[in-house]
Amino acid sequence: MIERLAIDANAAIDVMRLRRPDPPPLNDAKTIVLPLPVLGELFAGAMASTEPQLNLDRLTKLRTRCELLTADEVTAHVYGEVRAASGNVRPIGMSKLNDLWIAAICLQHDLPLLTNDRGFDHIAGLNVIHW
Repeated sequence: MIERLAIDANAAIDVMRLRRPDPPPLNDAKTIVLPLPVLGELFAGAMASTEPQLNLDRLTKLRTRCELLTADEVTAHVYGEVRAASGNVRPIGMSKLNDLWIAAICLQHDLPLLTNDRGFDHIAGLNVIHW
């Protein structure tokens, strides 16, 4: 059993889809952790969808199942290390920045990250779980 498991937006979206089984690793997690940048991505997606209220309701339901983790000064330091190590300190796209914040939160709290985004695979020390 996994004590705490962080989820990326693609895992969260799978959880919110009706008639779709949760990603299998979630069944082994005692606590599901939602990094704040993931919550922001989910709000943006819900609000931009063709059925915003339905998707916001699903998001609210998911949010009640999860522990929310926010960033602090330690997270910012870890983010700086991760971004510098990636060799990408120039301006980069918003989705990449969000991924680096998600990775920093997971590294800071020593959490595995459930995602199907292969972009996390190159981040040193990050325990990535794909399904």
